[in-house]
Amino acid sequence: MLVALCSDFTKKITSESYGEIYNINNKGGIIKKYINTEGDKDKLFVNPCRIAQNINLDLCVVDWVDKEFRSRLVVVSVTSKRRFTYTGQPALKKKFSSDDVICDQHGRILLTDDYNNAVHLLSEDGHFLQYLLTEQSTLRRPRCLGLHGDTLWVGCDKSVVRVYKYKDVEN
Repeated sequence: MLVALCSDFTKKITSESYGEIYNINNKGGIIKKYINTEGDKDKLFVNPCRIAQNINLDLCVVDWVDKEFRSRLVVVSVTSKRRFTYTGQPALKKKFSSDDVICDQHGRILLTDDYNNAVHLLSEDGHFLQYLLTEQSTLRRPRCLGLHGDTLWVGCDKSVVRVYKYKDVEN
């Protein structure tokens, strides 16, 4: 089981904030720690809030980086090395703010983007592939994702759950 720990899970994200990811067994014993190994100047995680493990065993972590919940996706290898960081597309109207991440059976990464009313689809290596859903598809404030087979569930504000057929997308 993967657990995100942070120094202060409130809106008080400061330069002192830091986060860690632990892989623990069912008795609470620590199997592995994913901690800041890159020095204080470039923290691995500031305030990790969601974790998904990809088919290549990478950890995909939604990390909130400021009190306004601007976020980034930090992907680390099983050896705790940062593979890449994704902060949204340059053309976004608003800041990138993700609440959830999942991976599909092909290793692609799906991310909610609450402020831009979108779901981003990335390759296993962090390359932006496309927006799966946007405001034009009536998506409003996506907060959480679920994927089972060819069905994608998107939980949104105001207790709305949208269900979509998830088909293979070209890489």
